[in-house]
Amino acid sequence: MLSPYQLQESDELSYEFTTEQGIKYKIYFIDYSQLFAEYSDIKALTYTFNIDAIEGNPDTVKRDYRIAITVNEILKLFFQKVENVIVYTCDSLDRRQIARKRLFDVWYWKFNDGAIIKEDCFTIIEETEIYTSILISKNNATNAEIIKAFKEIHERGY
Repeated sequence: MLSPYQLQESDELSYEFTTEQGIKYKIYFIDYSQLFAEYSDIKALTYTFNIDAIEGNPDTVKRDYRIAITVNEILKLFFQKVENVIVYTCDSLDRRQIARKRLFDVWYWKFNDGAIIKEDCFTIIEETEIYTSILISKNNATNAEIIKAFKEIHERGY
């Protein structure tokens, strides 16, 4: 069985790892509390997260399944700390957002043990397809309110 790559914790919201193929990734979480600013009943800590290749070019190497395992491990660590909410948008700058969405969907269904709830939204902004998802700890007491607010925000053109 494959194991995650060794993690280096830069701070409590940032991790780095290097693959066998020499690609160095940084995964970090950014406060995104303003998303639910108008919803006073939602008290969850809300973040967005990014995955950046900071050394090497991932497009030049073969697919590495251990990256998915490592990202899953980081998300588990993140959700163990508090009942957080993560909102992520699949980067659309290179027009590969649907491929990223599919990949994250596969990772979610493969690794989710039921501890995390995922809701997806789709928006078109200036002719660009935007795929956004929210991940919530199932233990978060305000799950229903968070999901409802997330959908309302997207209906207004997030």
